[in-house]
Amino acid sequence: MRNILFLFILALLTTVSCKNKSLCDAGLCVEGDVAIKVVVNWEDQADVRVMRMNIFSQTSGVIDYGRNNIPISGEKMIKLVTNASYIPLCYDNNSNVSLRNETTLESFQAYCAETSRQTYNLKAMPVSGEKTVIDPKGDFFVHSWQETFDVIFCNECEDFLILNFYPKNILREFTYRINGISGTKNIAEARGAISGMAATYFFKTDELTTERSTVLFENSTVGIDENGVGYIEGSFYTFGPVYPYQNRFTIEILSKINGYYTAYWDVSGQIGESMADREAKLQRDGYDILIENKDEIPEIPEPGGNPGDGGGFEIGVGEWDNVDVYL
Repeated sequence: MRNILFLFILALLTTVSCKNKSLCDAGLCVEGDVAIKVVVNWEDQADVRVMRMNIFSQTSGVIDYGRNNIPISGEKMIKLVTNASYIPLCYDNNSNVSLRNETTLESFQAYCAETSRQTYNLKAMPVSGEKTVIDPKGDFFVHSWQETFDVIFCNECEDFLILNFYPKNILREFTYRINGISGTKNIAEARGAISGMAATYFFKTDELTTERSTVLFENSTVGIDENGVGYIEGSFYTFGPVYPYQNRFTIEILSKINGYYTAYWDVSGQIGESMADREAKLQRDGYDILIENKDEIPEIPEPGGNPGDGGGFEIGVGEWDNVDVYL
């Protein structure tokens, strides 16, 4: 008799527990849950990767599904509570973008971590009021549902409902080139900064912050064109500029004699042109940002030579590396 009573209580507790779970193990909880097939739809197969989904309940009394990875196959079977509504998110969890408040829809953010560069802070005249952040250097794919996904059980429907995700890369690449650099053979390294950029993305609203930040980028390429004219070029990544566009482009150069040179230009107009029609901008200029150096940066001297005159200047370099700060 005691064994029968124990089994009855155990069965009752299992039933109550199951009804309060938004995800049930196969074979344990069936009643009240609906099979959902999650499908990640890629526009370009070259972008395929493991993604993370995060599903927030919009129904009182039903807890969030929470976080789970979707395999590289792009398909996963899950179960959600019947007659409940959810806000589903899908995003790349292996990029250089950081995540904040991942379990709270209202404050869930993707952001570029803050960074500090001594030469920029002390010698390159930082833009007032803007924090400096890292260049995310690549892709960050996201699909934020703005409507709810309603789970409705139907005997006459197909075997399962389909939750479709269509990830899009929300990072924007900007290319740049500075022509007219003299003494390129004497340059050890070049890098730069771009102001007026958004460093935070809000999942709930699918919008960028209106706060302006400065992106610090590395690994500029130094070269000489077919006419023997020196140049510096490269690219950087950002969520995008904050409108209205107010963008200052800064270049920093370290010479082989440990000398430092810097110059900056207002590129707000070029950023606006690229945002309006990038294809036309690239077809015309070849770059999102194209700059002609008119003595803003002087000739970089050989070891033992004179610094030279011009809009740039030379100092001793105490710290060239960045210090990244993840908050």
